[in-house]
Amino acid sequence: MTDAENEFLGFVADVLGVPAASVSMDTAYESIPEWDSVMQLRLVLEIGERYAVEIPVDEIALIRTLGGFYRYVASK
Repeated sequence: MTDAENEFLGFVADVLGVPAASVSMDTAYESIPEWDSVMQLRLVLEIGERYAVEIPVDEIALIRTLGGFYRYVASK
């Protein structure tokens, strides 16, 4: 895993309020109880602010894992 991926996962863990060791690029929405629909919105907003990207609503529905968020951010 790259430094950028590790930094992203650490950031997301902070937003979700979970230990960094409990998340990976394969972590899915359903696997973390703290990651509900409100947290999904917060995560999208925090990622957008931190990485200066805007994730369209139609894209949000397609992203199912943290790796999906990372790949979206990395592609912009």
